[in-house]
Amino acid sequence: MMKKKAFTLLLLMACMTAGVQTASAQGDSRDYARGWYAGLSGGTSFGQATFRSITESKTGAGAQAGVFGGYQLSRLLSVEALATMGWQKQTSLDCCPYWLSTDGERTFTPVLDKQGHYYSDLEAKTRWMRFGVQANFDVLSLLTQPVCKWSVTLSPQMSAVITRTKHLATGSSSGAGSQGKYEQEFSRQWHLGLGGQAAVGYRVARNIGLQLYGGITCLTGSRFDNIPEHCHKSNLIWEGGLKLSYHFTNTK
Repeated sequence: MMKKKAFTLLLLMACMTAGVQTASAQGDSRDYARGWYAGLSGGTSFGQATFRSITESKTGAGAQAGVFGGYQLSRLLSVEALATMGWQKQTSLDCCPYWLSTDGERTFTPVLDKQGHYYSDLEAKTRWMRFGVQANFDVLSLLTQPVCKWSVTLSPQMSAVITRTKHLATGSSSGAGSQGKYEQEFSRQWHLGLGGQAAVGYRVARNIGLQLYGGITCLTGSRFDNIPEHCHKSNLIWEGGLKLSYHFTNTK
C-alpha cells in the first residue's frame, strides 16, 4: 500500500514538473514562434549558362540586394515573399573555341560578310530581377529547445525572373574587319525560377535576426546569357550573402 502511494505521488510530481517545463518553454519561446517579419538582404551573385561567372581564367562575381517579408507560423515553418535584383558578368570556358556572329550564328571560324567575335573575346553582362515566394523550414528546431536562438533553414522557392544581357568586346570585330568597342544589348527575357536557399541564422536580439545564406535559381526558357546552347545545359543564377530581419513580436 505504501509503495502504491509513493508511486502515485512520484507520478503526480513528474506530471506537474513536465507541465511546468512545457509552460515555461512555451512562455520563453513565444516571441520566436509566431508573428510577422520583414528585412533586407545583400551579397554576391554568379551566373551559369553557356558563359559562366567562374571559369578557368576569370571570375565575374556580381552583386545583389533585396527585400523580403513573411509570417512565422511556428518555430519550424514560415512563409515569405521576396524581391531581389542583381547583376554579374559571364565569360566563355576554355572548351568553347567558337565564333559567334551578331545575329546569333555559332561557327568554328568567322563567316564572310558577317560581323562577330570569338567566344574568348566576348563578355556577357547580365542584370536581373526576381519576385518569389518560399517556405522556410528550420530543421534545427526539431533537435533543440524552443528557446534556442540558432536556426538552420532550408527554403524551397518559386519565382518569376527577368533577365537582360549585354554582350561586350574590345578590339577587332572578326569577320567584319572593323576596330573598336563592340556592344550589343538584347531584349528582356522572362523565366520561371525554381530553386531554393539554405541559411544559418542567429537571433541577436528579441526582434532582430541575422542569417548567412546561399541559394540557387534554375531558369526555364531561353538561355539568359543569349549565347546559343551547345554542350553546356545549365541555365541558373546562384548567390550568397547576409539577411537582416526585424520581427514584429509582442513585447508584452
